[in-house]
Amino acid sequence: MAERADVLVIGGGLAGISAALELQRLGRRVLVIEQGATLGGKANSTDTKVGSFPTGPTSFNGRYPAFWRLFDLLGISDEATKLRPVSSSRFIVRDGKLNALRPNPFSVIGTGALSLGDKWALAKEFISPSPAKSDGTDESLETLLVRRFGQKTVDHFLSAVMTGIFAGDLKKLSAQACMPALVTAEKEYGSVLKGALKAMKAAPADGSRPGLYTFAKGFGLVGVKAAQQLPCSLETELETLTVDARGVTATGQRQGQQVDFSADSVVIATEADVAAKLLQRSMPAAAAVLGEFEYAPVTLVQWAEKTPGDSKLPLGFGYLTAPIESLFALGTLFVGDLLEESPRRFSTFIGGALNPARAAMTDSELVAGAQSDLSKLTGGVIGQVMQVIRWPRAVFQPAVGHATQLARLERALSGGRVALAGSYFGGAAMKDALVSGFGAAEKLIRPLSPTLSPAGERENVVAAS
Repeated sequence: MAERADVLVIGGGLAGISAALELQRLGRRVLVIEQGATLGGKANSTDTKVGSFPTGPTSFNGRYPAFWRLFDLLGISDEATKLRPVSSSRFIVRDGKLNALRPNPFSVIGTGALSLGDKWALAKEFISPSPAKSDGTDESLETLLVRRFGQKTVDHFLSAVMTGIFAGDLKKLSAQACMPALVTAEKEYGSVLKGALKAMKAAPADGSRPGLYTFAKGFGLVGVKAAQQLPCSLETELETLTVDARGVTATGQRQGQQVDFSADSVVIATEADVAAKLLQRSMPAAAAVLGEFEYAPVTLVQWAEKTPGDSKLPLGFGYLTAPIESLFALGTLFVGDLLEESPRRFSTFIGGALNPARAAMTDSELVAGAQSDLSKLTGGVIGQVMQVIRWPRAVFQPAVGHATQLARLERALSGGRVALAGSYFGGAAMKDALVSGFGAAEKLIRPLSPTLSPAGERENVVAAS
């Protein structure tokens, strides 16, 4: 007999969890189908003998109400902890050296992360507004940034900053999808920096808490609490999904046994390629659009100091490097410093859209590459390598014209029984996954209102960052 629910939620990452919790709150019987052994997806954590390591994101920005909406539903908002002041320093590699950026204006003036030319380019962009591109078409993130700040500033500084967010190729990424607030600021103020400053001074949105936060117990807490509240079918690999006028049916394998599911509707909260395979038979036009979406692979090498000071890395949040620096890794997050924990723990991330082959290297090759970078930057050594985590589809890459793709996708989703959720509805961030999940739930219950639409909240919350 088929396992029955009002709504099947396929995928137990942040998008699926937020959709399922919201549907449950609205009185629907939900069943979450997840191929892994736990809920949470990439936003998870693992415990080791030296402490917890995040398997994906390390922290979240409390300015985005979607986080608190989720955590309130899970009953864990009070367990979110602000990052310690020691982690406020960020580092950019410039000319082979780590250069600090701290959260004050004087740091921008004095930092070696920016050349005199870069500082002048930033000042000029702020004090001399210039009109936005007039034709209204989407453009690459690199094109927008070069127009505002110049090629050298992008190559040596801004590309490093963007690496930490998208791990992508700025020549291909959509400016509108990745940084909608910058596009809006350019149109309204003729200066993206003026727009950013006004957004920083704006009153926090309802339900937000300014600052960066994490969980002392790690992001795995989200999946644990969700599994306690939501009916789940874990370690289940779906093989077929059928959507027709009568409803939704699905079949799969769980622990070597066939399982069947039925429901009135479904939320597919997986990566785009998985969603494409599931919809190929019932909605081929939607599957075709989803099949065009691309992801960047990222592999994490997670390690800890064996003896205090061995790494010779300064205290802070982490460092990022631009492609022009020709280092092996994209950067390293100082995960132990977020809450001032000992021993110091680090997560070096490797690969991305520009160097996908590196993400597929052997463990020993990855560790050797990370050690080579550390030797060049500080002369320090990697202590204990605790684990290597591979994400072949780590970060969604919204290409130029992504809004047009989403419009095609929306037109292809006919009948009202299917809603999609995932970071591909926004700029590939955690908040985009959450917003899309809440939006998918609302879509199945009633027409979306402007305040609940994924695009609407994305615009508002990004502008507040």
